[in-house]
Amino acid sequence: MENPPLYSTRIIKFFVEYINTHYPDIHLEPILDYAGMKRYQIDDEGHWFSQGQVDRFYERLVIETGDADIAREAGRYSALSKSGLAAQQYALSFVTPVAALSVMEKLYPIFSRACTVSAKKLASNKMELTVKPGPDVDEKPYQCENRMGIFESIPKLFTGEYAKIEHPECLHKNADACRYIISWEQPAFLLWKRLRNYATVFSVLICAILLFSHTPINTLIVALLCTILVTSLHAHAVYLEKSEIQTSIINKGDLAGDLLERVNTSYDNALLIQEVGQATASILDMDKLLPYIMELLGKRLDFDRGMIMLANEERTRLVYVAGFGYNAEQEEFLRMISFHLDKPSSRGQFVLSFKNQIPFLINDIEEIETIISKKSLDFVRAMGVQSFICVPIIFEGRSEGVLGVDNIRSKRQLSQSDLNLLMGIAPQVGISINNARSYRKIKNSEARFRALGENSPDIIYTLDADSVITYINPVSERILLYSTEELIGKRLLDIICEEDRPYLTKVLSRAKNREIFKDVTGRFIDKQGKEHVFNISGAPNFDDDGRMTGLVGSLKDVSELKKNYDILQMTLQSTIDAMSEIVESRDPYTAGHQKRVALIAGAIGEEMNLPLDTVKGIQMASMIHDIGKMYVPAEILSKPIELNDLEFTLIKTHPEVGFNILKNIEFTHPVARIVLQHHERLDGSGYPNGISGEDILMEAKILSVADVVEAMSSHRPYRPALGIEMAIKEITENRGILYDSDVVDACIRLFTENKFDDLVKSRNTRADGAAL
Repeated sequence: MENPPLYSTRIIKFFVEYINTHYPDIHLEPILDYAGMKRYQIDDEGHWFSQGQVDRFYERLVIETGDADIAREAGRYSALSKSGLAAQQYALSFVTPVAALSVMEKLYPIFSRACTVSAKKLASNKMELTVKPGPDVDEKPYQCENRMGIFESIPKLFTGEYAKIEHPECLHKNADACRYIISWEQPAFLLWKRLRNYATVFSVLICAILLFSHTPINTLIVALLCTILVTSLHAHAVYLEKSEIQTSIINKGDLAGDLLERVNTSYDNALLIQEVGQATASILDMDKLLPYIMELLGKRLDFDRGMIMLANEERTRLVYVAGFGYNAEQEEFLRMISFHLDKPSSRGQFVLSFKNQIPFLINDIEEIETIISKKSLDFVRAMGVQSFICVPIIFEGRSEGVLGVDNIRSKRQLSQSDLNLLMGIAPQVGISINNARSYRKIKNSEARFRALGENSPDIIYTLDADSVITYINPVSERILLYSTEELIGKRLLDIICEEDRPYLTKVLSRAKNREIFKDVTGRFIDKQGKEHVFNISGAPNFDDDGRMTGLVGSLKDVSELKKNYDILQMTLQSTIDAMSEIVESRDPYTAGHQKRVALIAGAIGEEMNLPLDTVKGIQMASMIHDIGKMYVPAEILSKPIELNDLEFTLIKTHPEVGFNILKNIEFTHPVARIVLQHHERLDGSGYPNGISGEDILMEAKILSVADVVEAMSSHRPYRPALGIEMAIKEITENRGILYDSDVVDACIRLFTENKFDDLVKSRNTRADGAAL
């Protein structure tokens, strides 16, 4: 990382405070500009500067002051500076200089990330501190001098005098580390206490000697004098101790006041963030949310005014939406003004913050008067802005608006901490705006859905995860004769014809696999017992965890259409049956083959849970899949021995001939293509076109397996029936090679689990009496 932040702004504050005290005529702004520092950054204790910045600061400072020793002097000044109050409080809490210096390895990182410190006690009033630089840190000699000044100043917090310091090893004199030996004089009251104690012992000894020498008068006089001496010494020691304690209490009182102020500020900030978070979660109306957030900012933060400006729907302008601290006239002015986002000439801080997603902190509006547009300058003058902060409101990488605060009465400098706090609040505002917009869209969608439902000629419904009706539109009352109140709470299956329930239960259960269904036909029973045919459509809804929460769909009454459709289907089916009869009349040995294939193919489709309409299409194609054999001579079709190559080539033309016969007939299914492909194989070895894999229709794959199974298990002119076991063996051995794996598996289940026989019985048919 280039130019990493290594040095706390507290170090620079020591220098600034020292300069303001001892060199009041020096202007710091040019020095800060040269160093690449901002005043608000220095005021923020959470800010850090790079090595290059502090080097430039010191370089220019020496030039301006002419004091080559200013680094050490500023370090010594740190003991009593206001900038070091937190560190002083921390140090004083350890009671003695030894204890305070012993924790420098923990205290020093408050000021610098460039070095590590280790401490060693040498005596009750002497410590050794060793400082080692971090990797790739290029410390300068002035920083060593500044450090010496700081170490000298710490004991002064306790003794009132700077410590003596020795520096036997230095980084800048070819040593691996800087070593400092710090010693100090003990406090005066300790010396007087020690003298008092010695005087007490001496007095007791003198009195004892005189007592045993039998000179009571002399003993009394000496005892009186000794008592006066000890009392005087004790009184002086107590006086000195109280003086130092009083001084310490005053210092700690100042520190406690400062810390209490910080605690209150931190509490207000934490409370603000909590309240903004609660508002974000609970208020979904943007017209209420944003004014409430601004009210919180006005109550909790030390700013005179604040506002939120959002991009309009076209994202061409920033417009005012909420604020605090403005009078009625100013509020009206703000609602009339806007900032262009679509003009390259717009250079105001609000626009730049929005476009570039960067914050701005301006402590003196004169700093930007020459660089912003005339409109922006007129705006800040009209509003009386003296200093301000603006931060972008961003949600998921997209700028939504700008949050701004300013001061007109307060003389307090805006700081990096203020900026950081607003940068923390702005994303929550962005989230709240998005939530409010999403909620508004949901409400609008709900209103549109309800309007659509109430005016739709079809029944619109919603179901929960258990297929219970949760909403149904009023048109259901006209069609099904139930009121909406009677239907809501019923299971949809409860009003479906009993014969259709098993199939529609499967359809609804497939929705759990995210399957959308449409145009599924089902019969419903109205309140009077009349049957209605509906086309049913539905789409599942899922929660964030992937669980289905319900369905939304429509029911279209197609009872009349169904009648007409049934007539057409009957006509079409009659035509297909006639075609099938014509084909089989030319080949009496295979009579009933197409009907039996249709029965098997339909059963496979149902076992694979294909839509009923698709199953019907497969059966329709199966009934006429050999229609192309009409063009094959009858003697070849009934030849009792195996065909030669020429004859087999002629037989292999029947799928394509069948396709040409059927392709111009308007079927509701791809019947002609199914017939064309029913002899194609997965590996491309089939005919007539040698297509493979996914190029073959699923319906044709089903028909091909059904055709093979029926053909092998039935008699042929050139061989007896091979039986169902051989047919199953054939499709099993070529599963995934010639025949589709899913189709083969479904077919095997039909015959090994007796499902096919059950199906035949349920339809009360035996496919022309032929037993498979």
